[in-house]
This record gives sequence, C-alpha cells and structure tokens, in this order.
Amino acid sequence: MSNVVLLSTRKLPPTYFDQVREDLGDQNITIDVVGWVAPSAWVADKVNSFTLIGPGRMPAAPVVEPEPEPATKPTDEAQDAVIAPEAVADPETVVDDEAKVAPAAADVAAAGPAPTAGAAASTAGAASSTPAAAAKPRPTGAKRVVKAVEWRARKARKTAGRMLPKAIKTSAPVKFLRGQRATSDLGKTYWERVLSRRDVLETIDRADVVIALDAGAIWAGWNLGQRKASTPVVLGLPAARRELDMMKVPST
Repeated sequence: MSNVVLLSTRKLPPTYFDQVREDLGDQNITIDVVGWVAPSAWVADKVNSFTLIGPGRMPAAPVVEPEPEPATKPTDEAQDAVIAPEAVADPETVVDDEAKVAPAAADVAAAGPAPTAGAAASTAGAASSTPAAAAKPRPTGAKRVVKAVEWRARKARKTAGRMLPKAIKTSAPVKFLRGQRATSDLGKTYWERVLSRRDVLETIDRADVVIALDAGAIWAGWNLGQRKASTPVVLGLPAARRELDMMKVPST
C-alpha cells in the first residue's frame, strides 16, 4: 500500500480525495494532507490524517440524530378525568376572599389619582440632566508631530490611488503581479510553518510520494525535494501517478 502526502494551500472538499484515488489508480492508497486552509467539510473518513497548519479550525464532525422512538397505539376507551377533592373550592372560602378584596379596593381609591404624564416627564428630565463628558484633549508636543505625519501619509496613499487610472489598476499585468506577490508570500509562510512542525516533518518522512497541489505549495515542495532526494516530490496528480506506476514495476 502506497502512502502519499498532499501539500495544499486551498480549501479542499471531501469529494476531492475520491478523485485523488481515482487519478492515482489505487483505491487503497493512504492519504495524509498538510493544509494551510481547513477543508470545506468533515474529511476524517476520507483521509488518514489532515494537519491544519494555517489559520482557522477543522470542521466539526456531523451530528448523528437519534432514531425516533416508536409511537404508542391509542386506545379506544378514554380514561375518566379524576378531579382531586382539594381542587374544588369551598363556598365559604369564596365568600371570605370577596370580603378581603373589598377593603383593598377602598385603600387604592383613597390614595388619590396617579401622577400625570407631564409630571413623569419632568421627573425623567431632571434625572437625565447629567454633566456631559469632558472633551478628549488634543495631542501636544511630539505626539502632535507624529499624528500629523501619520495623517499626511494616509492622505498621500489615498491621493496616489485616485491618481492611478482604473484601467491600469484592473489591467491583466497588474493583477498578475499582485497575484504572484501574494502567492510568493503565502508559499514562504507555508514552508516556514512546515519546518516548525515536527509532526508534519514526520508525516512527510513516511511518504512514498509528496504532491504539491497548487502554486502556494510549490516552494515547500521544492525545498523538500532538496532536503530528501530519496522521496519523489512532484507537482500535480499526473506526475504522482507516473512515480507510483514506476514503483510497482519490478526491477530487473
């Protein structure tokens, strides 16, 4: 059974690993993934391991809902309602309760009318008349100079962005350069994170083939190929398929 390690900086769906096994021509192949981005869903049943070395967290396992309990069959005869004796009020108790309510109503009438809306509003206004917060003091001395320099720098960046024509900012060469710079930065960060993880390096040492799946993982793949020449490090699944087929051919 062959063991492959996938280096990826993109979000991979669980179905992608089925495609990997099909493209490599071996359904029993062992797959370990070193990903910068977590997969789009639970993949524990698709791969041997998925090590996340970038930001974020792995998706949670799907919740298995319990099976509903079988409902009981209703009976033809309804049960007779049973009323507890203490739930029935005694006539003498009702009379005593009415006698207690009458004096309470008389006390409410003697207390006088409720305060008007105007009086309530004036009371609320008096309560809310709190002193205003003091204004934040302006920076002085060296702090004022620093704030002024920061403000001028922000204004200069905005002015430069407006002066650059939109046709140039959205042109294909500018987009290509920005994409290349972002990919280069991600590739270096990905490789540094691989070097800092002992568990990742141990997983790579056990691999028969290491596959860099995208542009962000090329730099890590090239460095791994320089460090360990005995393990093939390739770009893409077709190249990995050729390496695995060569391993299956008996040497003469």
